Amino acid sequence: MSSKVLCYLRTLRLGWRLTQEEVASLLPKGSRNRVADVEQSVSPPNAEEIVAYSVIFGVPGEAIFPPFYADIEDAVARGAYALYQNAEDDKSLQGHRRRKLAEEILARTTRPSRPSSV
Repeated sequence: MSSKVLCYLRTLRLGWRLTQEEVASLLPKGSRNRVADVEQSVSPPNAEEIVAYSVIFGVPGEAIFPPFYADIEDAVARGAYALYQNAEDDKSLQGHRRRKLAEEILARTTRPSRPSSV
């Protein structure tokens, strides 16, 4: 089993001396069990929770859930690569725009800098 930290939600919560119930009360739709599941990586956070945790703790979601973001970023990069390949022979304006978008996505997702540890 890996000792890799999957999220920093518990670290942030404990840093503020908050209980799971208190954090849950700050979420638009939260319960102590849901906070526990996300902290323990039993369930991934949903978009609403990522935004809420970012607002609550003042930390970007990417820094709170690094592997989750990395997995999504990898999937998007694969999709962008496929989009580029599909549009490679298309000389129309639409093909050009698709290639440009794919290039911009790949530039954003393959950046060497990652968020620093929380």
